[in-house]
Amino acid sequence: MPTDPLSENLRRLRGAAGLTQAGLAAKAGVPRATLASMEQAGSNPGIQSVQAVARALGVGLDELIDPRPQERHYLVGPKEQQDYRADAGRFSARLVSPIASKGVAMHRVVMQPGCHSIGRPHPPGAQEFFFTLAGAAVIEIEGDPVTVPAGHLLQFPGQHRHIYRNPSEAVCEAVSVVVLQLG
Repeated sequence: MPTDPLSENLRRLRGAAGLTQAGLAAKAGVPRATLASMEQAGSNPGIQSVQAVARALGVGLDELIDPRPQERHYLVGPKEQQDYRADAGRFSARLVSPIASKGVAMHRVVMQPGCHSIGRPHPPGAQEFFFTLAGAAVIEIEGDPVTVPAGHLLQFPGQHRHIYRNPSEAVCEAVSVVVLQLG
């Protein structure tokens, strides 16, 4: 697997588009030096620069930052998954998607009765999909509570202030998927 998909994909996609570094930088609205740095292995560009370049190339963010399709197969075991806990342990979110999936984050969420946890804002343009498997959740988005019973999905702009709650007496289990979107 390549060690730096961004630099490899950027050079490949820029070449396929017939653009020079200067031409792509102008189209993306980023300095040419930033683009040149992004084409070097080990670069660490800001998300806004990466999104601008993807938009200028007319590709999804995943095409720019993920390994090439034949290298995108992942099996993530429990030891590779990360846990996040809040509200004195009543809120648990386990990142089950691969860390290398930079455009998508999938969490298994468990909320104990009485849970009240403030969500982390996501980058502008991100969408969160919250699917309740068991029990019921209340997601407050900018102060507006939305009840999400089992079997229902709530989609909302992830950059908005949001709070996860479980006011019931039963455990709530859910899956949360955050997808970065362009423009």
